[in-house]
Amino acid sequence: MAKRDSIEQYINTIVGATVTTKALCMATGCSLPTVLSFIKENASRFEKVKRGTYTIRAIAVTVDTNNSNNTTFEW
Repeated sequence: MAKRDSIEQYINTIVGATVTTKALCMATGCSLPTVLSFIKENASRFEKVKRGTYTIRAIAVTVDTNNSNNTTFEW
Protein backbone atom coordinates (compact mmCIF):
# COMPACT_ATOMS: atom_id res chain seq x y z
CA MET A 1 0.00 0.00 0.00
CA ALA A 2 1.29 3.45 -0.89
CA LYS A 3 2.07 5.77 1.98
CA ARG A 4 -0.48 8.33 0.82
CA ASP A 5 -3.15 5.64 0.67
CA SER A 6 -2.45 4.70 4.26
CA ILE A 7 -2.79 8.34 5.34
CA GLU A 8 -6.08 8.67 3.46
CA GLN A 9 -7.49 5.45 4.89
CA TYR A 10 -6.51 6.49 8.40
CA ILE A 11 -7.99 9.98 8.26
CA ASN A 12 -11.22 8.53 6.83
CA THR A 13 -11.61 6.63 10.10
CA ILE A 14 -11.09 9.70 12.32
CA VAL A 15 -13.20 12.38 10.62
CA GLY A 16 -13.92 15.14 13.13
CA ALA A 17 -10.97 14.29 15.35
CA THR A 18 -8.20 16.75 16.12
CA VAL A 19 -4.73 15.26 15.65
CA THR A 20 -1.12 16.35 15.52
CA THR A 21 1.18 15.73 12.60
CA LYS A 22 3.31 13.60 14.94
CA ALA A 23 0.31 11.39 15.73
CA LEU A 24 -0.45 11.05 12.00
CA CYS A 25 3.15 9.99 11.39
CA MET A 26 3.02 7.39 14.14
CA ALA A 27 -0.40 6.03 13.14
CA THR A 28 0.43 5.69 9.44
CA GLY A 29 4.15 4.88 9.55
CA CYS A 30 4.92 7.84 7.31
CA SER A 31 7.60 10.49 7.68
CA LEU A 32 6.77 14.05 8.67
CA PRO A 33 7.60 15.41 5.18
CA THR A 34 5.19 12.89 3.63
CA VAL A 35 2.41 13.82 6.07
CA LEU A 36 2.97 17.55 5.54
CA SER A 37 2.96 17.09 1.77
CA PHE A 38 -0.30 15.12 1.99
CA ILE A 39 -1.88 17.86 4.12
CA LYS A 40 -0.79 20.53 1.64
CA GLU A 41 -2.14 18.56 -1.34
CA ASN A 42 -5.42 17.74 0.45
CA ALA A 43 -6.03 21.01 2.28
CA SER A 44 -9.82 20.60 2.07
CA ARG A 45 -9.56 17.58 4.40
CA PHE A 46 -7.75 19.50 7.16
CA GLU A 47 -8.64 22.49 9.30
CA LYS A 48 -5.63 23.98 11.03
CA VAL A 49 -6.15 24.42 14.76
CA LYS A 50 -2.61 25.55 15.53
CA ARG A 51 0.87 24.74 14.31
CA GLY A 52 1.10 20.99 13.76
CA THR A 53 -2.48 20.32 14.88
CA TYR A 54 -5.42 19.74 12.53
CA THR A 55 -9.06 18.74 12.66
CA ILE A 56 -9.91 16.13 10.05
CA ARG A 57 -12.74 17.10 7.69
CA ALA A 58 -15.02 14.79 5.74
CA ILE A 59 -14.52 14.29 2.02
CA ALA A 60 -16.17 17.10 0.09
CA VAL A 61 -19.16 16.01 -1.97
CA THR A 62 -19.90 17.82 -5.21
CA VAL A 63 -23.38 18.12 -6.62
CA ASP A 64 -23.94 18.52 -10.34
CA THR A 65 -26.67 21.12 -10.77
CA ASN A 66 -26.61 21.03 -14.55
CA ASN A 67 -29.76 19.90 -16.27
CA SER A 68 -28.67 16.45 -17.46
CA ASN A 69 -31.55 15.82 -19.85
CA ASN A 70 -30.52 18.68 -22.18
CA THR A 71 -34.02 20.15 -22.34
CA THR A 72 -34.24 23.54 -24.04
CA PHE A 73 -36.79 26.05 -22.87
CA GLU A 74 -38.02 28.88 -25.05
CA TRP A 75 -39.81 31.95 -23.70
